[in-house]
Amino acid sequence: MISKPIGNPIIAVSVRVYQTLLAAYPTKFQQEYGSHMLQVFRDCCLRTYRQSGTNGMVRLWAVTLFDLIQSAVSEHAHKEIEMKKEMKPEDIRMAGWGLMIGAAMFAIAMLAGYLGDAINADLWMWSSILTPFICMPLFLVGMLALRSRYGEKVGEVANNILLITAVLGTITSVAGIFLAGIGEFWLLVFTGPAILFTGLTFFGVTVLYKKPLARWNGLPLLAGLWYPIFFFPQSQLSILFTGEPYIENVNTFSATLSVALIVLQCVTLFMQGYILKSDVPQEMTAA
Repeated sequence: MISKPIGNPIIAVSVRVYQTLLAAYPTKFQQEYGSHMLQVFRDCCLRTYRQSGTNGMVRLWAVTLFDLIQSAVSEHAHKEIEMKKEMKPEDIRMAGWGLMIGAAMFAIAMLAGYLGDAINADLWMWSSILTPFICMPLFLVGMLALRSRYGEKVGEVANNILLITAVLGTITSVAGIFLAGIGEFWLLVFTGPAILFTGLTFFGVTVLYKKPLARWNGLPLLAGLWYPIFFFPQSQLSILFTGEPYIENVNTFSATLSVALIVLQCVTLFMQGYILKSDVPQEMTAA
């Protein structure tokens, strides 16, 4: 803990920012070591500023940020290993059910948005509510179960990409709700799934190559592929940053293609949930 106020504003701001950045560590790690790390950083700031001034603080921050990112990733990796050890077959089965339910709800959400546009109704609100608060948390749990079930055979790189995109996609989608009143930031609600499914697509490519499943090794790729194909080429992100519409006149063909890709996304994701639900470790061992 910091025992007394800091007079120098540069040091005070640095300590406050560092205290905020400590949130990147797992909660248990913060509780055990957070106050000590904050005190050490404060002492380093005082000594560095006294010896080298502002230039020294810049160098200190460069080293500190590198060390913080490296150690935070390491601690989360350690936590992830512990989670994998604790994840029981019943948890994986429930996560499979979660993927199936999430896929069905996502289909309802996306199709409600399209139907609302077609009949000039407010059905898009269902899409905006279901996607960040129901679908994305279920998808996140499903991705963690996929990593737990097949991660050892797939490899660390694909596992980490899936974890990062799943967490980032969920946060992005939820953030879109709270930023909905600012410009076109409401599109973040639907950018989140694109990020998550892009990570699943990469994970699926690795699964297809290493073949950890007894069968259907191409399914994770198919379960992640379709929504990014639908979302990114339409340049919806350009609306977010430029305010310009990505398509001035949406024709029947493009609308039909978009709906078809969403249906494929949800069907293959539902199948992935079913495989995950059925392919529990005891059954694989028995086989």
